[in-house]
Amino acid sequence: MLTGGTAMATRKLPIGIQGFEMIRREGYLYVDKTDMVWEIANGRTYNFLSRPRRFGKSLLTSTLKCYFEGKKGLFEGLKIMELEKEWPKRQVFSFDFSGKETAEVLDDYIAGKLKDYEEIYGKSNFTDINTRLVALMMKAHEKTGHQVAVLVDEYDAPLQHTLFKEDEHEKVVEIYRSFFPALKTAGDHLKCLFLTGITKFTQLSLFSTLNTISIIGTWEKYATVCGITQQEILDNFQPELEAMGKKNGWTTDETIAKLKDMYDGYRFSEDDDPEKMVYNPYSLICALDARKISNYWAASGGSFLLMKMLQATKNDGQDLDGSIVKATTFEEADVSLSNLPLFLYQLGYLTIENYNGRVYKLGFPNTEVRDALYEVVLPNIIDKSESTVESAIESLYVDLDEDNIDEMMKDLKQLFAETQYSQNSNEYLTEERYRFIMRQTFSLVGCKIEEEKQISTGRIDMVAKFRNKIILVFELKMDVNGGVEEAKKQIVENNYLSAFSNEKMRVYGIAVSFSSKKRGIENYEILGPTEK
Repeated sequence: MLTGGTAMATRKLPIGIQGFEMIRREGYLYVDKTDMVWEIANGRTYNFLSRPRRFGKSLLTSTLKCYFEGKKGLFEGLKIMELEKEWPKRQVFSFDFSGKETAEVLDDYIAGKLKDYEEIYGKSNFTDINTRLVALMMKAHEKTGHQVAVLVDEYDAPLQHTLFKEDEHEKVVEIYRSFFPALKTAGDHLKCLFLTGITKFTQLSLFSTLNTISIIGTWEKYATVCGITQQEILDNFQPELEAMGKKNGWTTDETIAKLKDMYDGYRFSEDDDPEKMVYNPYSLICALDARKISNYWAASGGSFLLMKMLQATKNDGQDLDGSIVKATTFEEADVSLSNLPLFLYQLGYLTIENYNGRVYKLGFPNTEVRDALYEVVLPNIIDKSESTVESAIESLYVDLDEDNIDEMMKDLKQLFAETQYSQNSNEYLTEERYRFIMRQTFSLVGCKIEEEKQISTGRIDMVAKFRNKIILVFELKMDVNGGVEEAKKQIVENNYLSAFSNEKMRVYGIAVSFSSKKRGIENYEILGPTEK
């Protein structure tokens, strides 16, 4: 159920609104997840939910807070009303660690929060975080007659901020080792601990300290607790879908297809039911509000940590799509830089693609995420500045839009000049590595990419489709493997262009030769186009 105004003029989309009470009181639209809120609140005592940034963790935490505080009026008309009959008012000890970038700031924040709660329940004689929190939980339980709830939102934010600052990171860890054990010590006074974050950290040992904590982020019943499903879009956002389609000249079905390609595809459990897949809620709502497809999630930040991780692990992104992670590692291990795919899964750059009972296969969930990763990786892999790459991508887009394929290849040749060797080995550049770079480049331009496309007469290296106007059929060769002549021969003899005769688009064959010595495009030849 979606609540809020019904007329288009009064439908307010909650972009960046993280407070449940504000959403309900001020009439913002709300996709009803309160049945799962009730399940979390009344299920296991210790709970940890990991989701990528901008996925609604803070809103979920705020909703739990309002529920535990017994604010029944905020929930009228929602699913939880069929589940909760008593509405007890509990003390909620609420902590938000986002934005706490140093140990000193974190320590001061926790001390300040404890002082605020001590003004309600009385100051103890203790001075350390651990015993002060235990005392507060005990006193609150005794005074209210109800066990307390402890909510810690974005617990790992200080750890991420200090991840590459060893001394500062250890100081943060020491604070955590004082704070979190209190939640186990005072377990008799605790109704629910709800902890959110993006990652688990091996060096923290938090999850061994709270050895009964439930890692609910991969539980099937909570797969859609953050994010928005296809059905929820259809049920709740019809006016916005229609308005977006009208502005862009799309049917409603076309609008949904474009939104799906760009923002859908997240899977957070082993269940492969399409109904359990979710859209990135931030990007989806931004797109519906602006009535425009764009990379909203990437633009909202987060690329710094990604780049630092790729550099630290000497990974250029080439082998991330299709990563394989053992089930035991995926479900039980803390995340560290030694397992980059698992780290990127929790950051939101990869998602579950397949599970066979033994291993998880991870892949890019959608176009927005793939492009977000490539925008970080491409400047690094070809040794160019971000501004140079961004300018080149825009030039390539204009070239394709104007059907100027010769100019496109000149711009591409310039972009690829002096491409650096792989960080993963000392080997010379190979055809596979160049194909990987080509895929990144044309994906950022906005093309739909197929690699090693099998047709009746052979296997095409790469096909790039641009806006239902142009198809580029690439055959790629290193200079030592026959170069441009051999690539051209393969296109012609195998009739690659004729394989697309039914597409009603202009089709170009492009034979490309790469130089291992000069590190770039040595030569190219354009074949075609075939007419529409």
